Amino acid sequence: MHASQCSHRRSDGFSLLELMVVVAIIMIMAAISAPPIAAAIAHTKLRAASGNLSGLIQSSRMQAIRRNKTVTVHFVTVGSVPFAVVKDVDDTSTNLGPLGPQVQLGSSAFQVAVPDDAVLLSDAILNYTPLGIPDLISFNPRGLPCNYDSGVCTTAGFVYYVTDTGRPNAWTAVSISPGGRVKQWFWNGTVWSD
Repeated sequence: MHASQCSHRRSDGFSLLELMVVVAIIMIMAAISAPPIAAAIAHTKLRAASGNLSGLIQSSRMQAIRRNKTVTVHFVTVGSVPFAVVKDVDDTSTNLGPLGPQVQLGSSAFQVAVPDDAVLLSDAILNYTPLGIPDLISFNPRGLPCNYDSGVCTTAGFVYYVTDTGRPNAWTAVSISPGGRVKQWFWNGTVWSD
């Protein structure tokens, strides 16, 4: 064997030790980045649920005007998945049968609920005192939001809060002013922003 052949090692590949180091670095980077990525995805889904509810409420308002009839937005759960649906105000059936427009609010982790007092949108921010769950929003034939009770539709403002039950302090809100303006709000853990 020649001396020149012994002194040259083949460097055509990686050693097992080098591969293990690279795999370990990749695993550490994945472990560090996974929680922020999961939180960002959950945040995006919560915003989408709020956007879906906002869109359905806008659609309900237009439907009431177009049909010249009072309609109501109901919140229902099918299986464990929350939905918002539009029904005629005089439809008192509990049967989910043929429903009007509807949206899925997201996975079973999302729900329309009332947060604790620290998270509530204040009357000062909204410029009105809102109704909310358990009050259902109706829209009269003029497209104004109202609280329907025994044939009377009293104009009112509303706020509905959407939360992710898997993430404490994760909230969005949809407000509907007495004049019919629909607006989305997002809680950052300290304050609401739009």
